[in-house]
Amino acid sequence: MNKPVNHICCLLLEDEEGARQMMQSIIQQQFPELVVYTATNLAEARSTFQQHQPQVLILDVNLPDGNSFELLTSLYNQGYQRFKIVFITAFADYAVQAFRFSALDFLLKPYTPQEFTGTISKVLDSIDEDDYRLRLETFFHNTTQPADGDKKIVLTTLEDIHIVKLSEILQAESDNNYTRFYFENGKELLVSQPLKTFEKKLDTQGFMRVHQSHLVNLHHITAYRKKTNQLVLKNNIAVPVSQNKKTNVMEYLGKLS
Repeated sequence: MNKPVNHICCLLLEDEEGARQMMQSIIQQQFPELVVYTATNLAEARSTFQQHQPQVLILDVNLPDGNSFELLTSLYNQGYQRFKIVFITAFADYAVQAFRFSALDFLLKPYTPQEFTGTISKVLDSIDEDDYRLRLETFFHNTTQPADGDKKIVLTTLEDIHIVKLSEILQAESDNNYTRFYFENGKELLVSQPLKTFEKKLDTQGFMRVHQSHLVNLHHITAYRKKTNQLVLKNNIAVPVSQNKKTNVMEYLGKLS
């Protein structure tokens, strides 16, 4: 099959026939610019990739002969980095957290045709972005860390994409529809996403929403000022604690004593 000029090659790796046919049908109807090559296992996917070197990878995570992370790691180590990925998984586990931290696209089964269409549209809109390598590096870092290891997260500003360690974040503060991050080294970043986005990502990583406008890294608390109802973080940063969050904060501090 000859790949038409200006078309985008896509590898669809899915072992479930019904799901694979559904995705193929949607792509044919909604995305005629995509030339789709299918695979049902990792061995087929490796062969297909080597033959066609697709720009878009739609990867079911769990397959009969292994995990698609193995395929991705192998391709990356061989120097293939010029592709975009959509992961598909039935499990809301550590992998989903890794996708979110790395700003990689994913679908959680069961998903609707509308969700699939929206995700593919998002990937195609970003097909020419050059910063994807940073996201992949973050993903590989996080998936190879132990459960209590120092994770990294992708933070996107209007100008750049930044990869930072969670342990270096002191707090995040709401700034209208943006979020301002404060770091141990005194640096600040204004990120183009609202605070609630990061609350969902970080609530299992030692961060707590202590105020409508503040999300703090609990590991950096140095004091609690009772009179002013404020937490003090490293670098002498004072963060207000709202009345409806005070119970959670005091329970956490009580466990430390």
